[in-house]
Amino acid sequence: MKKETKEKINKKKGLLEDIHPLKIGLEIHGYLNTSEKLFCKCSALTEKGETPNTRICPICTGQPGCKPMLPNKEAMKKLVQISLILGCKINHDKKLIWQRKHYNWPDMPKGYQNTISGAYSIPCAENGKFKGIKIRECHLEEDPAKWDPETGKIDYNRSGLPLIEIVTEPDFVKAEQVAEWLRNLILSLSYIKSLKKEGIKVDTNVSTYGDRAEIKNINSVENIVRAINYEIKRQIENYGQNTEQKRETLSFDEKSGKTIKMRDKESAEDYRFIPDPDLPIIKLNEKEIEQIKRELPETPDEKLEKLLKKYKLEKYDAEILAKNLDLVDFFEKLAEYVDAKKYISWITIELLRILNYNGKKLDDSEIDIKPCHLAELIQAIDKKEIIELKAKQIMNGFIPKSYSIKSIKKDIKKLGEKETEEICKKTIKINEKSVLDYKSGKKEAFNFLLGEVMKLSNRRADFTSTKKILTKLIS
Repeated sequence: MKKETKEKINKKKGLLEDIHPLKIGLEIHGYLNTSEKLFCKCSALTEKGETPNTRICPICTGQPGCKPMLPNKEAMKKLVQISLILGCKINHDKKLIWQRKHYNWPDMPKGYQNTISGAYSIPCAENGKFKGIKIRECHLEEDPAKWDPETGKIDYNRSGLPLIEIVTEPDFVKAEQVAEWLRNLILSLSYIKSLKKEGIKVDTNVSTYGDRAEIKNINSVENIVRAINYEIKRQIENYGQNTEQKRETLSFDEKSGKTIKMRDKESAEDYRFIPDPDLPIIKLNEKEIEQIKRELPETPDEKLEKLLKKYKLEKYDAEILAKNLDLVDFFEKLAEYVDAKKYISWITIELLRILNYNGKKLDDSEIDIKPCHLAELIQAIDKKEIIELKAKQIMNGFIPKSYSIKSIKKDIKKLGEKETEEICKKTIKINEKSVLDYKSGKKEAFNFLLGEVMKLSNRRADFTSTKKILTKLIS
């Protein structure tokens, strides 16, 4: 692009911000953490590498003559939980009507999607605010099937899964603001465990000078930032060339980093919303909503404040814990046995070390690490019954399930000076060259000998005592 053109665009960009500020809004879709699908008894528990079309029935595949079952009550509860976290008004005093949202795509065999949104529907919850961004509405809908346009194959395993859609107002003004807000949203929703681990999909609406462009189904925060920044640049370049910005639907190509036009954006009229005669009107119970509200856990901000004030943690350590509900719960349970602040590194460093090494998370179904077992290790170190190096080795065996060290205390007990001296003598005898290297001035040879003593003692020799004994014997 020529320099003059860039200057022209930059000048127009500045003028554009004065006349028509940049607006970004989000439509966030998340899979609700339920055991069954929204309108049938098929399992909603997805698994990696599962065989396509195995969790299906006539209802979720839209067979002729099949009618939906009553909506999943568990999904309604999760919807209320999320809406409360977002500060929304729950419309318990209004009739919530299921709509048929019509469109002709192979991933929806009925020819429509069931949703509590649209032209004639009142949102389940609305007028919220989260981290400074207004929430227009939250509503419930079913997920379509998975369709591969290249092969034409369709997998109905996810067809009918309950989805929540969170719609923000166009209050964002830059991509980095969107990223930070989404990370806070994901963290807060992880505290109530209402969404599945598959994460969220985001439709991003960007408007600079004309109508908005919607970028569909972006599934990572990093790609959302890339897509928004490219789209802003594209729209401003079009503005510089006097190209009209029309309402359109785009996809984002990760490899090229560009948005690609899919189609002109549909309006509400295009979907031909009508109330579904096969589904009952929903009336949320005010008492149940209040009960759900009382049962909500502390928010990440509340947890962070608690860690700083009650437990007197350093801000760095408190922030590490607050970013993971299971980790902070583990810390609070450990604090019932030992001075958790004093031994915080056994969580923020050692526990995370063994989890990361094994590619696991504390809340994985196969992981069972109990705070009381870590407390036993810490207490044994505190009483000088075992050394830290041995305790770390034991922790390596806490994956997938921790255990009590009471039954193996004899085998892990710290060695006395006489036993340590015997091992040091043996080490010197079988490593004569390293001894000579050390005497000739190679300090690293001494560290090697120390390491060999630790190996022979099965990490039971005290490091400080070993160093003194080894120095004495070599001298």
